[in-house]
Amino acid sequence: MSYKIKDILCPALFFLLTIFTRIPFTSKYLYHMDSVQFALALEKYDITVHQPHPPGYFLYVMLGRLINLFIKDANNTFIFISILFSGLAVVTIYYLGKEIFDKNTGIYAALIALTSPNLWFHGEVALTYVIEAFFSTFVALLCWRILKGEHKYLWLSVIALGLAGGIRQNTVVFLFPLWLFSVKGVPLRKTILSLGLLGIVCLLWFIPMVWMTGGWNAYESAFRELWLFNTKKISVFEKGWTSLQIFSRVLFSFVTYSIGAGILILCLTGYSLIRHKHFKTLNKEKIIYFFSWIMPAVLFFLLIFIHPTNPGYVLIFLPALCILTASSVKYISDDLRLFLQKDISKLLVGTVIIINTTFFFLYSNISYKEISRHDRDLPVMLSNIKSFDPSDTAIVVGPYTYCGYRHIMYYLPEYRVYQTDIRTADTGETRKTFWGVQRRTFLTDEIIVPQSMDRFLMILITEDPNMAKAKKLFTVKNFFPTDIYYASGSILLIKNLYPTLKVRHEA
Repeated sequence: MSYKIKDILCPALFFLLTIFTRIPFTSKYLYHMDSVQFALALEKYDITVHQPHPPGYFLYVMLGRLINLFIKDANNTFIFISILFSGLAVVTIYYLGKEIFDKNTGIYAALIALTSPNLWFHGEVALTYVIEAFFSTFVALLCWRILKGEHKYLWLSVIALGLAGGIRQNTVVFLFPLWLFSVKGVPLRKTILSLGLLGIVCLLWFIPMVWMTGGWNAYESAFRELWLFNTKKISVFEKGWTSLQIFSRVLFSFVTYSIGAGILILCLTGYSLIRHKHFKTLNKEKIIYFFSWIMPAVLFFLLIFIHPTNPGYVLIFLPALCILTASSVKYISDDLRLFLQKDISKLLVGTVIIINTTFFFLYSNISYKEISRHDRDLPVMLSNIKSFDPSDTAIVVGPYTYCGYRHIMYYLPEYRVYQTDIRTADTGETRKTFWGVQRRTFLTDEIIVPQSMDRFLMILITEDPNMAKAKKLFTVKNFFPTDIYYASGSILLIKNLYPTLKVRHEA
């Protein structure tokens, strides 16, 4: 077998193995509220009504539109993207681990990534995080080569960085410090020109995104709404120590979901480095490289915002953790060789793979078990809703992520569905009500229903803080065998549960 075939065989096997381990376990329904908003954006792109939500994810939706021409199913379209980029991410992690350390580290890193519960999970659902993981690794690979003096990759790096920003706008911001570090040896003139190219690439998706939103004022208003009623209110600068504690716990749990048993390897390596005082022997350039890659996102998640139900956020630096974990395996194995008289690196990696795979199938969150539960619960809810007449029943739903108003709006377009997400900003402004019918989304200051609609159907999830109050006011019944409940009654009684909500019939 020639050298070139050997060189291609390993990444090809990783790609195919990733694809084949994803296909059997994909979600059958749009999983997340954001998944539905991406699906709605295939039909009408409008950030002002969260199709998709700000900041826009323009190239992700446009890629979806292209692929949907052939697949013709929104959920399968975006899952196809997730599966494809899962394979590409694992392959790129292999190459980067190989170039920074050695081939064994690349192989170990790829295997850890392939079985990462978080990466695996997001390869099965219609969300953007896996494609971000790929672009993060690809940009990091180009940055490493630039850092090693291969300046020919400079232009490709800014193109990749700009495209990554078109998929998820935060990516270009979080990866920019890594790019800046990598070009420290590049002539200043080339660096300035490459920054110009980066700006051009970003403008090529930013301008049409703003235009399709309805212009700058519309885009700025949508972004302001997201910041005002979501991100700003819970940042450390607003809530202080309380938010920092919450963000820290959430971030640690997400990292643990991502690396799985690898977190123990990282902790053992840290302990060993401290105990033997080996920090001075570490490669400073590699330390700064990984620090520049990981810390911008970590600082944002610790200080500004991280959603407790979106573990996909950490996939932007998961590839770095996979590579560091793989490198730590070798360090720990070498450290223990004096006592065990043998190399246990393969045993350590095998243990991580087995535990991580078990986590993916059996854990209650970020797992195939969670996907199966959602694929069971959502159709049960939808089937029960169909027993209510859409001509006289308005559906009212809280701000649920997984079986919320977006899912009902998408799969049962004949119903009027209102999201009761009442929030007040520190400016005194009250958030508008999102509602939809026939897969069209509207914003309103009050719920206005046709004269023929005289009853409501309220969807309630067990963890809804309004559940107890609803049970006192209405008869609450269960959509068996799910943890989803419902209450029904006169439409005007909604105000008993939401006193500040304005509800009236059309004149």
